[in-house]
Amino acid sequence: MNEIKVKYCGLKTPADVQTAIEAGVDAIGLVFVDKSPRYISPEAAIELACTAKQSGVLVVALFANHDAAFVEAVIETVEPDVLQFHGDEEAVFCEQFDRSYWKAVPMLKTQDYVGYIQHYPKADAFLLDAYGGQQSGGSGHSFSWFKFPEKLTAKLILAGGIDAQNVASAITATGAQYIDTSSGIESAPGVKSKTKMLALMRQIRAIHLSQD
Repeated sequence: MNEIKVKYCGLKTPADVQTAIEAGVDAIGLVFVDKSPRYISPEAAIELACTAKQSGVLVVALFANHDAAFVEAVIETVEPDVLQFHGDEEAVFCEQFDRSYWKAVPMLKTQDYVGYIQHYPKADAFLLDAYGGQQSGGSGHSFSWFKFPEKLTAKLILAGGIDAQNVASAITATGAQYIDTSSGIESAPGVKSKTKMLALMRQIRAIHLSQD
């Protein structure tokens, strides 16, 4: 079994980042969507991004239907490693920044996710998330899990209501090699819980041990 990678999304404080590093995550997500309870300003994100990078943790900047000027400003200010587009952005928009990008797939409104991802041939990964309609992610809901096709598994990231209680079932059901969570490690919307952050990673480490 390949080692499962983990991204903790929606971090807002230096303490959040330190806990994520302590837990052993591969990436953190910084949310620049101002309507989100997980929103962080580009200026406040600088310290978090620097701390993560110093520990070898990937920094992902999350956008949803922003204009190009705002994305460029965040790139210049925060210097993220990856751009994650969580809205209705088309491929030509995502590709213009000449930077690695991930595209979220709205699993609550997309019947053909394979067809959806084919519109983004240059994306490095696709985040299968429980959003669509009125939801833009971070709702804490999951979609109906299914076994990922082997040829796509390396590029698919499972999101949507993942927490310490269901992560083992989620990985078993999907075969996911990359997990993304936000609400599943919170005590309230936008408020990360150190206990939950560490507990989820303990569960993932237990999965690894059981497969060895």
